[in-house]
Amino acid sequence: MSRPPKLPSSLINTLTSHSGPINAITFSSLGGTYILTGSSDRQIHLSRSEPSSTTTTTNKIPISTAIQKYAAHGYPVLDISVSQDNQTFASVGGDRSVFLWDVQRADGTLRRFGSNTNAGHTSRINCVAFAGESDNVLVSGSDDTSVRLWDVKSRDNKPLMVLEEAKDGISDLCVPGNGYEIVSGSVDGRVRSYDVRMGRVTMDVMPGPVTSLDLSRDGRTVLVGCLDGRIRMMDRQDGTCLRGFPAEDEKEGYKNDSLRLKSCFASNESLVLSGSESDGKVRGWDVLSGKSVGMLDVSTSGRVVSVVRWREGSQAQGRQGLWAGGGADGVVKVYAAG
Repeated sequence: MSRPPKLPSSLINTLTSHSGPINAITFSSLGGTYILTGSSDRQIHLSRSEPSSTTTTTNKIPISTAIQKYAAHGYPVLDISVSQDNQTFASVGGDRSVFLWDVQRADGTLRRFGSNTNAGHTSRINCVAFAGESDNVLVSGSDDTSVRLWDVKSRDNKPLMVLEEAKDGISDLCVPGNGYEIVSGSVDGRVRSYDVRMGRVTMDVMPGPVTSLDLSRDGRTVLVGCLDGRIRMMDRQDGTCLRGFPAEDEKEGYKNDSLRLKSCFASNESLVLSGSESDGKVRGWDVLSGKSVGMLDVSTSGRVVSVVRWREGSQAQGRQGLWAGGGADGVVKVYAAG
């Protein structure tokens, strides 16, 4: 019998540079050496995922300062996506435009998609992802109920495509590794999968408004968080629910009925991690059994931890798997296996 996975619980880094709630956390591509965080303070900060030798400590807890700060948003930053070559990243929020940044430059954006056209989003943008060959497309989802595709290489400000099947706001989206599919989640309680090449859309009906999506590496399963207080692992081929978290008999303490909580796969997809609206804790569940593997007090003040992100480890690169969590108290904490 194999042992159930453990929730990595050793605090290795703390990021305290933001002055508002954390809404977005994204690790850099190609190893995840860096972490990008987006906040209601309208800024994006670039920091080291693991503390450097010069990191200060308070009561033996490492505190890392931001390496770079990006300030062009006029509204809260709600999502960030990093290109595969780590040269650029995209961010979205209340501005109704998709911001494209050069990682090396903090003094301004490369492009702002949707800002100079009447074909842009008409409400806040909740999610963004790179897609297509060589990350030449950006995909954004908005409260205006649309998903829009933008050509990174073209100087045309109009979207390549507008997907308007949703009946309510788009809360999250993700792009499988093939680059030509888009999976979107909506407050209308639907998960829609678009095959852009074939012009086809398939739809799965969920029991509540969808607030969070995370894809497995092979793209065959999707983790769906809903406002009915459960997270479900769904088979994308036939739409069956493979597992629900927390288990029906373990619901006590976990709450998600009003806020967007971004959950994720972790530990080589053996775990599911999520914050909770009720108590400032992050909980972990075993993917195979659905059972709880523990919880951590990430917000000592008990405020909501709204986003968690996982970075896979690599023996070849000598790095450990770790996860970051942040939320209403404006602090991001990074944990690894003890």
